[in-house]
Amino acid sequence: MTGATRWRVWGTALVLAALSGCTAGQGLVPSPSPSAAGLAPQPITELYELAAGTVLGTGTFDASTKVPVSGGVEISTASGRLTLSVLNLDLGPTESTVTLELNALPHDASTGRFRTARSYVADTPVRTEDRQTFDIASGNGYGDQLITNDPSWMRTAVLWEQVDGITFGRVLATAELAWTMPDLHPDLAVRDTGEVPTARGTVIYDSAGNPSGYVVAPLDALETIADRFSITMADLLWLNPMRGWDEAQADETLNLSRYERGR
Repeated sequence: MTGATRWRVWGTALVLAALSGCTAGQGLVPSPSPSAAGLAPQPITELYELAAGTVLGTGTFDASTKVPVSGGVEISTASGRLTLSVLNLDLGPTESTVTLELNALPHDASTGRFRTARSYVADTPVRTEDRQTFDIASGNGYGDQLITNDPSWMRTAVLWEQVDGITFGRVLATAELAWTMPDLHPDLAVRDTGEVPTARGTVIYDSAGNPSGYVVAPLDALETIADRFSITMADLLWLNPMRGWDEAQADETLNLSRYERGR
């Protein structure tokens, strides 16, 4: 992968079906279906379990300037990656170069705030056409430190109009993203089991008294912090999708809240 987000490389699940043995003159006895056996469907916990082409998120562009802009955006699964597509895009009369970004901020954030919270930027300009698709595994500004298999922390698609002398240009239009991602961490429940060596930091609580954040103390380790809150390292990285695998740093604040993920 070049450039950017180090998304998990999804494999292809290989299902092996075994036939029960049979004797001469005896037909195969079909296995009972899951419903007949009374088995509940298993939750999706990895994106590779979803069929290629599954739509995970959509949005419709709303022009933030007087330039008429229309169209939408779609995030889907593909063969071992995620794709980001712009659909039926009409950029109006603008003749400037326009680029596409997914951003962690809400769609009504200011241009100045969008500039400081860039999450994923498509690596080529967008065009006025029915469908243009980008590989979401390339082209963002965080190098290879951004690790996640769940992009739903990105809240807005932003169209940037490039303007000379202005960093990143100006916001031409935004699309609030609506996600249909399955819950990849259905059993995640954060619970503070108390201070232990290498997890001696300060816990931040929400209004309901649940742990919502953690301020790292010197010599703390991510693995021990995860253990302290009865979660896995995968859970901790999912809750903090922009930090990557770097060692815990003193005074760093880690998120422990589903709601605050990526904010």
